[in-house]
Amino acid sequence: MSVVLSVSGLTKRYRSGVAGCSASVDALQGMEMEVEEGELVGLLGPNGAGKSTLLFCAAGLLRPDSGRIAWFGTTSWPGGRPPGIAYAPERSMYHRFLTIRETLEFCATLHELSPPERTRRVNEALERVDLATQAGKRVSHLSRGMVQRLGIAQALIGQPRLLLLDETLSGLDPVAARDVRVLLRALRDDGTTIVLSSHDLLALEHLASRIVVMKDGRSHASFDPATLTGGRWLVLTTDVPGLAARLLGTRHSAVVQERDEIHVPLGTSSPEDILADCVALGIDVRASRIRRDDLEQRFFDLIERPSRVAEADA
Repeated sequence: MSVVLSVSGLTKRYRSGVAGCSASVDALQGMEMEVEEGELVGLLGPNGAGKSTLLFCAAGLLRPDSGRIAWFGTTSWPGGRPPGIAYAPERSMYHRFLTIRETLEFCATLHELSPPERTRRVNEALERVDLATQAGKRVSHLSRGMVQRLGIAQALIGQPRLLLLDETLSGLDPVAARDVRVLLRALRDDGTTIVLSSHDLLALEHLASRIVVMKDGRSHASFDPATLTGGRWLVLTTDVPGLAARLLGTRHSAVVQERDEIHVPLGTSSPEDILADCVALGIDVRASRIRRDDLEQRFFDLIERPSRVAEADA
């Protein structure tokens, strides 16, 4: 597959505009990421991780301080970015007195299209996001879920090859969230490449073909959520992790060592059984906990684990 978006060594610092004040924030610090054609990549990270800044840069709306962005294999385009890219912000702002159709017709005039083609694309976008029957409703009367679908419809008018979505699933009620997830899944299945920033772990786990975890303006990890088993593990902390992993491996399958922790799958064995084996094998366990192999636990492990290790080493 071809690479649709490539980000290499991207940095961006926001500086205070107040005279005499040297305050600044490093939003991106060497961000690296590649997105292949047809992928739906989920961006996950705590607030301030740099997700929105990355999407701004990828959309060509913000110039990075350094680094390289390539769209469809090319870094240089007139106007800063190529056609075929659409961006939908977390909170889209529209003229509240316009109807849904009028809003999309206005947006369509920004593209170099003939009047008949503009009408056709507006109608297609309305059908795609399931707003055709409510096209006469004014923006001031729309629910948040409908506004989010309107934002996606606006982005689809340009028939993008790459769709960048910032918190499109945030603040939606369960029904609206389900409708947007169904829409995104259909777009993904039709071949549209999507980068979606979201705090909705369940949605990302079921929608994304790959998840990129960001922290402190960098890519912290990248993995396929299909590798998450949903199983349960007993996590043991010990002073002799290598020896403990080898000994427990004689009685339990798929034992995994990560730094000073031993992860033992909870299948036919209970936590009490495993701890009893530790006593019998002479393994001194300092702490134990149960974790699930799902996206929420993987996220917490990736974000919090380094700080816990640093505290333990201090």
